[in-house]
Amino acid sequence: MSAPATQSPMISHYRLLERLGQGAMGEVWLAEDTQLPRKVAVKLLPAHLAADPEAVERLLREAEAAASVDHPGVVTVYEAGVERGRPFLVMQLVEGPTLEERLVAGPLPLEEAMAIARQVADALAEVHALGIVHRDLKPANIVLSPRGPRILDFGVARVKGAPGMTMTGAAVGTPHTMSPEQLRGQLPDNRCDLWALGVILYECLTGRRPFDGDSFDAVAYQVLNVQPPAASTLRAGITQDLDFMLLKLLRKDPAHRYSRAEDLLADLNSCCLVHDPAPTGDAPPTPRLAVLPFEVMSPEGNDAFLAAGLVEDLVVDLSRVGGLRVASRAEVAPYRDRPVPPRTLARELGVDHVLTGSVRRAGNRARISAQLIRAADGHTLWAERFDRTLEDLFDVQSEVSRKIAEALQVTLKPEERRMLDQAPTGDAEAYSLYIQARQLLEQDTPESSRRAEAMLDECLARDPDFAMAIAALAEVYARRAWQFRDAGASKRALELAEQALARDPSLVDALYAQSTVYYMQDPGKLLETLKRLLALDPDHPKALEWAAFSYLSLGEPERALPIYERLLERHPELYAAATFLPSCYAALGRTEDAARAGRQARERLVEYVWGNPRAGHARSMLAVSLARNGDTHQALQQSEWALQSSPEDVRVAYNRICTLALLGEKDAALDALERFNRWLDGINLQGHDWIGRDPDLAALHGDPRFEQIVRKD
Repeated sequence: MSAPATQSPMISHYRLLERLGQGAMGEVWLAEDTQLPRKVAVKLLPAHLAADPEAVERLLREAEAAASVDHPGVVTVYEAGVERGRPFLVMQLVEGPTLEERLVAGPLPLEEAMAIARQVADALAEVHALGIVHRDLKPANIVLSPRGPRILDFGVARVKGAPGMTMTGAAVGTPHTMSPEQLRGQLPDNRCDLWALGVILYECLTGRRPFDGDSFDAVAYQVLNVQPPAASTLRAGITQDLDFMLLKLLRKDPAHRYSRAEDLLADLNSCCLVHDPAPTGDAPPTPRLAVLPFEVMSPEGNDAFLAAGLVEDLVVDLSRVGGLRVASRAEVAPYRDRPVPPRTLARELGVDHVLTGSVRRAGNRARISAQLIRAADGHTLWAERFDRTLEDLFDVQSEVSRKIAEALQVTLKPEERRMLDQAPTGDAEAYSLYIQARQLLEQDTPESSRRAEAMLDECLARDPDFAMAIAALAEVYARRAWQFRDAGASKRALELAEQALARDPSLVDALYAQSTVYYMQDPGKLLETLKRLLALDPDHPKALEWAAFSYLSLGEPERALPIYERLLERHPELYAAATFLPSCYAALGRTEDAARAGRQARERLVEYVWGNPRAGHARSMLAVSLARNGDTHQALQQSEWALQSSPEDVRVAYNRICTLALLGEKDAALDALERFNRWLDGINLQGHDWIGRDPDLAALHGDPRFEQIVRKD
C-alpha cells in the first residue's frame, strides 16, 4: 500500500487515509466518515478523467445501479458526487480477499465453490429483478468477506430504462468472462451475467479458466467457437448434474442458457442434495405472508387511502387466521415507497409468500387486482381481478382473504369465516379517517400524533363502536404517555384499550397499546399482556422485543437471550434489540459474546442512522454504544444530534443519561436524570427496576443522589 494521502485529505465529509488500489478507471481509498463512526471506501476518478463526461457518467451510473440494490451479497453504496471538480463514490468497506486472489492458490473445495455460486446467484436474482445487468462479473469483482461473497464494481452496469453509454457494437466487460453476445456487441441481458457466473464456477471447481489465451482475440475466439472440456474430466467429485449445469450456463446461444438466476439457484441447491431427507411425520410449517402496499393506478387523491384501507383490512383479518403468520403493519411500512423484488422481502421479513395488488378507480367503481407470489422463485400462485362499487370493497377484502387461505391450503374454522365476512365498520367515511390516522401514527412525531387524534375523534363520532379506531386512539395516548412526556395519558390509553377489547377480544392493536403503557412502568403486567398478544400473533416483532426486555429488566437474562437471538436473526433492523443483546451476554458472564454483539450493534446502528438521518432514538442508541466503547467525542456528538432531532422523545433523554454515565460524567448524568424524572412525573421508575439494573448506569448506582431521584422523595 502507498503512503497516506497528502494532496486531498478530505472528500466531502470523508477523510482519506490510505490508497487501497488503483486501476485505469479509478482509485480506491480507505477513508473515515466524520459524521458517523465508520470506515468507508472512497472511489475517485483519476485526475485525467475528471473532465471526461463519459467517465463521470460511468461513475454516477455505478452509484445509481449499486445504490438501488439492498442485498447482503452486494456492496452498499452510500453516496456519490463531485467535490472540487473530483467525482467520487462512497461505498461500504468490505474486508477480505477478492475471489481472483483466492484462486491464485488453485481450485476451491467443492462445497466452498458451490456456496459461493449459490450466494452470488442469489444476489444476481435481486440485481436482475431491479432491471440491472452487471455486465462485468468476474473474480476480481467478488470480495470474499467473513459474511460471504460480495459483488462490487457496477461501473459498466446497464440499468433498464436508462440511456446507453457505449457505442453500438462496442464490447463492454472483461474478455475471460464476457458472453458471446457481448463480444458481438449485442445488447446484453440477465443471461450474460449468468454466463459469467458459469465461467467463475468452472474456474473455482477446476482451477482453470474455460476460455483462455494470450490476447483479447485469442480469448474471444474460444468464447465464440470452443466448448470447454467437462469439469468432471478435470477433477474428481464433480457430478453429472453439475456438469450439465455448467454446460447450460456456458451455451453459446443465450436462448439455451438459464434465463433466470432463480432457476439456476434452484438447480444449485438441488444438485448438492445427496439424498432426499426421510419423512419425519412433523406437521408442515405454518406459511408466513407479507401484504405489500397496493399500487394506486388512478390520479384521484383519495385513492391512496382506498388502497391503504384494503391492505389494512387484509393484514388485520389474515393475522387472525390460525393457520397463517402475517408480517405486521410496522414490518411492511418501510416498503411503501421502496419497491423491492419478492425474494428481497422474503429475506428481509422472513416470509414465504407476498401479496401484491393495485387499485384503479373510475367514478363510483373500483378495479382491484391482487396476486399471491411465492417468494422463493417469484412464481404466482393465485391472481384475480375484482370490479366492484366502492360500497362493496369490504366484500373484496373478504374474498381475497379466503382465496389466499385456499391457495396456501389453510383450512378456515367457522369462526374465522364469520370474522372475514364481518366489515370493521359500516361507515365508509369513518373508515377513511381511520386509515389516514394510522398512516399519521407511522410518522411517530408529536404533530402527527395530534393530527391522528383529531381524525380518530371524528371517526368515532361517526361510529362509536368501531373497535379498530378505538384501539388506534388508545395507541395515540399510549405513545404520548412515555414517548412524548405526557404521563397523564396512561390512564386514558388503558381505558380505551379495554373498550376496544370488550368489542373485539382478538384485537392485537389494543393489546399493543396496553403493552406500550406498561413498557416503562410495570414489567410484570407487560409480560401478562404480551402473552395474550403473542398467543394471537406469535411473530409480532415488537411484542417479542419487549418480552425479552421485560425478562432482562427482571433480572432473568437467560430467558431474554434466546428471544433476542431469534428475533435479531429474522429482524436485524431492530436496532434497540441489538443494543440490549450485549447486556444479556454480559449478565451471563459471556464476555467475548458481549464484545462481539456490541460491535455488531454499532454496525447495525450506523447503517440505520445512515438510512434514517433524522431518527433521534437510533442516534441516541448509537451514542450509548459508542460510549460503551470509550469513543467520547463521537458519543457526545451523536447524543447531542439526537437531542436536537427529537427534543421531546423520552427515550432519547434517557439514553443521554446513559451516555454521560458511561463516559464518567457523573454529575452531568445525575443532573440529566433529575430533569428526566420531572418530565415523567407520575410514572413509577422504582416499580420498573430496569433503571436500577441498567449496566449503563452502573456508575450512578448506590449514589445517594441517584437513590433520592429514583424514589422521588
